[in-house]
This record gives sequence, structure tokens and C-alpha cells, in this order.
Amino acid sequence: MCIGTFLSCCIFFVSTLEAFTEEWAPNAVRIGQKAVYVLEFSEGEVLSPETPSLGMYPDPDSPDLPLFEVFVSDQDAGRIRLEVAYYSVGTFVLPLNWTDSKGAKIVSKATLKVESSLQEKDKSPEDILPPDTFSGPYGWRLAGLIAGSTALLLGALYAYYLHRTRSKVPLDAILQADPWITKILRYESMLSELMENDPISAREFYRCLSGWIREAVSQKLSVPTAHLTESELFSRIYDSFPLNGDEALAWEILLKKAQYSPEESIVSKEEAIVALDFWKEALRK
Repeated sequence: MCIGTFLSCCIFFVSTLEAFTEEWAPNAVRIGQKAVYVLEFSEGEVLSPETPSLGMYPDPDSPDLPLFEVFVSDQDAGRIRLEVAYYSVGTFVLPLNWTDSKGAKIVSKATLKVESSLQEKDKSPEDILPPDTFSGPYGWRLAGLIAGSTALLLGALYAYYLHRTRSKVPLDAILQADPWITKILRYESMLSELMENDPISAREFYRCLSGWIREAVSQKLSVPTAHLTESELFSRIYDSFPLNGDEALAWEILLKKAQYSPEESIVSKEEAIVALDFWKEALRK
């Protein structure tokens, strides 16, 4: 009798422990990398589950930035499965809860650790690509560098010559090429090179586009923008250029999100052309 009671208690205890299990696979990812959350349970142990629906969820501390996105949500008699990507560093728990067979409210406790995908040298759009590195064999890169430097030097000398011949007043200052124009041309060269491929690395393209936008705003407003955060930069854009609010906010979120997207993320050549044309038109003042 005692043995039977003991076995019954053991069976009850084991069944209670196995009422449900939840886990992340993997349980540590980088920003923008997808992870799979799975809740498995015995029949009748998970009632009225409240799970995040598909789509993007904003960061409570920064509503203009995305916190996480749900790509897939599946549910059947004994399992709930979600595919999720987070866009911020930290340890997170999904906003998921349910009622158990005894009527108690249960909230998810499974944690997912999200780490930065940026390398030590990869801290801003300015550092996307080495500024003077070109693809192709070394000979072509060297020839391109020499040709570009020669063109800039000849252009500067010709402008200086025109300036001197137009005025009889002696000039002591040395004419220098506009640094904004130089940086913008560099980013346009990198964008053109990226768009020769189809599909294109989304992470590289949007980071390069972000750098171009920053330099274009500097030139249009005649103010430095290198010290501005992304939010401060876009606030300056909203104040200075006639952009549609909703459309501009969607672009801002896309550009910020793309900086942390996985390296395997791609964008088509047509999408890249549309993005570049939009910002060229938007910043035309």
C-alpha cells in the first residue's frame, strides 16, 4: 500500500513537471538574427494563450525604434512555435502568457540573449567600408586611385586658375576641394559599385546609403553632421526638408534596422535604385 502511494505521488510529480516546457533555439543570437521559441505542453495544460502576433514591435524606451519582429507564429494542440528577431542588445522574454489547467496565470520565463553584430571597428555608417578601397585586382585599384587623385588635383588647379584670372587682387589662400563633395562622390562610387551586383548585401547597401545621406545633409545645410546620432540626424532632416512624415519615418526605421541586419540579408537591384532615387529627390532643396 505504501509503495503504491509512493509510486502514485512520483507519477503525479513527474506529470506536473512535464505539463509544459519552453525553450529558445538558439538561446543566444546577434542583433537581427532569427531565433525560434517553442512552448510544448500536455493537452489541457495551456489554455487561452496570448501570443505576439506577426509584425514589428516598438521599443518601449524608444518608440521610434523597433525592438523585435515576429515572422512566423504556429499553434496546434500541443505546441506553440514563433520565429523572432530582436534589434536591440540585451536579455529578453517574449510577452507571452496563458492559463494552466488549475486556472493560474502563467507568463513565459524563457530568456533569449541578444548580442551586438558590430565589430570593434564597425561603429557608424562612416566606417562601413574603407574609404579608398576598390574591388578588383590590385592593378586596377591602383590605376583607379591614381586617376581619381589626378582628376581632383587638375580640377582644383583649374578652379584656382579661373579664380586668379578673374580678379586682379593678390590671393594668399590656397583653394581646396570641397570636402563634402569629395565624401559624397566617394559614397556614390561605393553605391554604384554595390549596385553592379544583383542581389546586393542589404547590410552593406543601407549602411553606405546612410553615410551618403549624412554627407548630403551636411552639404545642403552647410553644417557638420558627423557628431549627430541617427535620431538627431533624422530630426534635422524632418525640420529642413519637405518630406512626408509617415514615409520618412518608415525609411528611418528601415535604415536603422538594416545596419544590424544579418550579413546574408539581401536587397534587389531595383529596390536599391528606388531607395537611392528617393533620397536624392528628398534631399534636393
